[in-house]
Amino acid sequence: MQTFLQQLPALIGVIVGAFATYAATSAAERARWRRSQAVRWDSLRLTAYAEYAHAIKKVSSVAVRLAAHRGIHPDIDALPPEEGIPALAAAEEERTMKWETVLLLGTDTTVLAARAWHESVFRLQRIASGADAGIGWPQAIATASKARRRFYEAAKADIGIAIGAAPESYEWQLAKLVPVTEETPEG
Repeated sequence: MQTFLQQLPALIGVIVGAFATYAATSAAERARWRRSQAVRWDSLRLTAYAEYAHAIKKVSSVAVRLAAHRGIHPDIDALPPEEGIPALAAAEEERTMKWETVLLLGTDTTVLAARAWHESVFRLQRIASGADAGIGWPQAIATASKARRRFYEAAKADIGIAIGAAPESYEWQLAKLVPVTEETPEG
């Protein structure tokens, strides 16, 4: 028994050492796994945000071309309604499908910014299609531009990319071509 008591401190040291090694290895593996998951989710979010932005940009482009055909927007690439309405519907369907991925992967701030952007583009669609949107074309363009900016700011913040010193660079350059004036809403 005396021998056992003499070896007990060494045995306790081995047990404590084994436990400490296990705990350190476990903590390192968990941290590595969390970093790996963060990179994976950031990559998926980046793809979702980029695809969504592309889809909503497509809706905007078709709406602008339809508006040009109606004489509302100064664009030489006008699209007649018989071609534009089906193109707008297809672009909107694609946007809706991309939206689901943003809802699934996006943070609350980015989802709200994305929703505001597509709601502003709905107004462009309504005006371009000849429906009442409650605001005129220049105001709708300005609103969509600001909403686009907020989406890009939120998306970049979400995935850890610096916004930069000139956040207005994310606004739609079309907003500069269509100045907002005091006018009555167009229908």
